[in-house]
Amino acid sequence: MSPSNLPAAVASAIASGNVTSFKALYEPNIPLEEIARHAALYGQPVIMQWCCDQGWRPPRETLNSEFITSAVYGASPAIWQIMIDHGLDLNAHENEIFGDPLSTAVICGHYDLAKWLLEHGHRSTPKDRSYVPGSSISWTISGYEPNMKMLKLLLDHGHDLKDTGAGVAAADEGNVEALRLLLDHGLNIEDRDMSGYPFSEEDDEPFESQGTALYRACRQGNWECVELLLERGADPLATDLGGTSCLEIARQRGHEDVVWILKYTRLVQLTRGAKSLLGFIKRLFF
Repeated sequence: MSPSNLPAAVASAIASGNVTSFKALYEPNIPLEEIARHAALYGQPVIMQWCCDQGWRPPRETLNSEFITSAVYGASPAIWQIMIDHGLDLNAHENEIFGDPLSTAVICGHYDLAKWLLEHGHRSTPKDRSYVPGSSISWTISGYEPNMKMLKLLLDHGHDLKDTGAGVAAADEGNVEALRLLLDHGLNIEDRDMSGYPFSEEDDEPFESQGTALYRACRQGNWECVELLLERGADPLATDLGGTSCLEIARQRGHEDVVWILKYTRLVQLTRGAKSLLGFIKRLFF
């Protein structure tokens, strides 16, 4: 984001919320748009309203707008309410680096603003950033600080999980709480899409190692996620794109606890299958 072009004293008055000082320092040649951007960045609704009273209006539709990004960074619902009252369309703003306003709020960890946006008409599934890998919902799981409160907020408002890589991210990170939330909200347990996940390209992470959530949990040795996924019906025979099975990858990487869980699950399945077959034969011939 570019630095402010405002006189230093004006910028300081806005940032501190000193309305009296700001009005005394204001001169007609100072762009209202720049004042509004500074007010948005520092969460100063009184000064934002003043800009609107002078005739300034927020942009209705934008692409890569520093003003919209500043408003998200400021994280003030009051600022956003003023902008909506003066014609702003929440769903008409996108940024190739940050995504739309909701995506940016999620990535920045601004829970209250994200909640406010969702409650005031923002689309429930944000348009994610295009220049940086990783969906915003996956960021709540595999970002710098996992944010289960934010994840639950998105899920409770109907976030579409298709093509987000969220389940794979949760299993890969070993975040069993996130994985349970996703499964409870309709995650496709066999989804292997990782296009929205910041996939590591280290030497031991070839493209072929992309697989289902269960496969990734087995690969990483995240046994709690393995147990949960198997309990919810994940296919233990699933393979990655290169044909390596869950059991094979767990063995290769020395995850003996995961190997045991997979073997036990397979034994239970075979036993149940044998009992079902025996019952069918008995009903057929006796």
